[in-house]
Amino acid sequence: MAGVWEIAERLEMLLVLQWLDEERPADGGVMVSIATAADELDLDSDEGLLLVMGALSTLEESRRIEVRWPRGPGADAHVRLADGIRSDALRLFGA
Repeated sequence: MAGVWEIAERLEMLLVLQWLDEERPADGGVMVSIATAADELDLDSDEGLLLVMGALSTLEESRRIEVRWPRGPGADAHVRLADGIRSDALRLFGA
């Protein structure tokens, strides 16, 4: 099984790609389904959900993202990418 940092790095790339696919919202925000992210990262069932949540926490603690959880069970998280990540993505993938 991959380590926390490896999963966090893969999740970060997934979030960046989602941000780019959504035409680069100016606030850096994307909505994230924990279950979908786990599936996209090929993580298994319940353990995968916990690993994605741990990766979100790791990225937030390192100030790479900000996470807001809406009320209600099963709601998607709102994730805002840090300015530095968005700048790097634009430099790598074009403005």
